[in-house]
Amino acid sequence: IFDPPLPPHLSFNLIISEAALVLTIRTLQSTDTSSSTSTPETFTGFNFRERLGLAPKRPEHDEADIVFRYRGQEVKVREKVRVESQDPSLMAVMAKLSALEHSVAVSRKALDIVMGKEE
Repeated sequence: IFDPPLPPHLSFNLIISEAALVLTIRTLQSTDTSSSTSTPETFTGFNFRERLGLAPKRPEHDEADIVFRYRGQEVKVREKVRVESQDPSLMAVMAKLSALEHSVAVSRKALDIVMGKEE
């Protein structure tokens, strides 16, 4: 998809959730200390504190202490960026699907009453 390809320690996730486009980018760090594929410090792009010689800051995101399995190895999320954008077209589709869902539910209830399957 990307040219050049993304670095192996970068996770890119683009989803549609509740009529919004949600982009989540994570820099990953291997939990295996003997692995040579751990996240290079100079590759993350977000590590200004380390570059300036300041004390490293503890990650402040919801996935900081969780170990995940990513591409066959156990990793921790070092840094996480989430961008969410409401899309008017998706909002219109969501409203139409919600109205359709309501109409189908009302029709099913009416059919149950006609068939004598009242709950």
